[in-house]
Amino acid sequence: MDILDILKKEVNPALGCTGPIVVSLATAAAKDAVGGTPKKIKVLIDKDTCIGSSAVVTPGTNFRGVYEPAALGALYGDSKLGLEVLKDMGPIDEETIRAYTKENVTINIDWDFKGIGIYVEAFVETENGEGHAIIAKAHNNIVLMEANGKVLKKDESYKKEEYNFGEKDAIRNYGVKDFYDFAKNVDTEKLDFLKEAIKLNSKLAEAGLNEEMGAKFGVGFKNIEGNQVYLKAKMLAAAASDARMSGKNLSAMSCATSGNVGITASVPLIAVAEGYGRSEEDLIRALSLSYLLAIHVKSHIGRLSALCACSIAAGIGIAAATSFLIDKDNYEKIEMSIKSHVGSMAGVLCDGAKYGCALKLSSAVGVAVESAMLANMGICIPDRDGLVCETADETIAMIGKIASRGMLETDEYLSREIFERENRLDNR
Repeated sequence: MDILDILKKEVNPALGCTGPIVVSLATAAAKDAVGGTPKKIKVLIDKDTCIGSSAVVTPGTNFRGVYEPAALGALYGDSKLGLEVLKDMGPIDEETIRAYTKENVTINIDWDFKGIGIYVEAFVETENGEGHAIIAKAHNNIVLMEANGKVLKKDESYKKEEYNFGEKDAIRNYGVKDFYDFAKNVDTEKLDFLKEAIKLNSKLAEAGLNEEMGAKFGVGFKNIEGNQVYLKAKMLAAAASDARMSGKNLSAMSCATSGNVGITASVPLIAVAEGYGRSEEDLIRALSLSYLLAIHVKSHIGRLSALCACSIAAGIGIAAATSFLIDKDNYEKIEMSIKSHVGSMAGVLCDGAKYGCALKLSSAVGVAVESAMLANMGICIPDRDGLVCETADETIAMIGKIASRGMLETDEYLSREIFERENRLDNR
């Protein structure tokens, strides 16, 4: 698979946070497999998806967590729409859905699952029997659909307990210089689809600012004085996240099946391009570099990880893309910006989707832009300084090993602590 094909495959619209939405997609697929009216719904789910979705709102509703989204997927979802599975849902009676969920939906965490990435298994009982679906490794990757035990769709390559950190992903055949050369030389007409990413994610940022949604971090940055390129980049990322985490009924353009990664790796570049007087063509080229690096880094750290993918994967993308916009002919400074970003942001934990993501995203953007600005002055974290290696590729591989292997126990411990805290508070 060539670089352009990878980019097209991994950049897709997603309505709502992909944590609860993957549950909706799984139950929709199980229902679609058998047809009929859902009566009972059972879901087995990986710890990261369950815990990481507990504080985020599903678009068009006031529901938080994964229970009601499981019901919504089975009742109103269309699995053919992928990560926009609830796009055609329309208005609902929330009290009716809450009552239905309490009576008919069961969700369990598969604490024994030791794989990396997504694992959601759904069973939906209707008058036609039982539908069964599994989504694995990526939020939109349906690997199994069955109707009453009859296989309708199956990915023969999938094995539940297989440790797969992305080594076999097509993007691992390339490195940072390949992505840079692609962004610099590709026919920009082939990147026209990325204009939709700017459009969709900008609408979310506008909603966050105009409607003062979430914790209002975007609005806050709007009122801080200082370097306007830097602050506007942070503001746009924060405002879009404010809107998305609040359940604004607008799709984001996701990257590597993460809406927040798609936001973080895109909208800040609008401010950078404007600030440096760059053209739309330059912006789209830089965006392709940013998205490719985010996809590449996520193949190293995993689709779900103890590390915040927005901070490290999307942040690396923004650092490199900002350097590209400042001086697209200087590859060395792109390497420098990546290494400085990793050396500064590599330890940021992912504690789930929530209002606070807006501040975390903006922090990553700030360090990324700073790293690029400093690289333009010839300043960066020295080689062999902590995690930083002699090349950007080696540095990315280093953080990937730590995230995908060294932090598995951290990931489980963090999930259990949040799960137990929420149970204590819910049962007071």
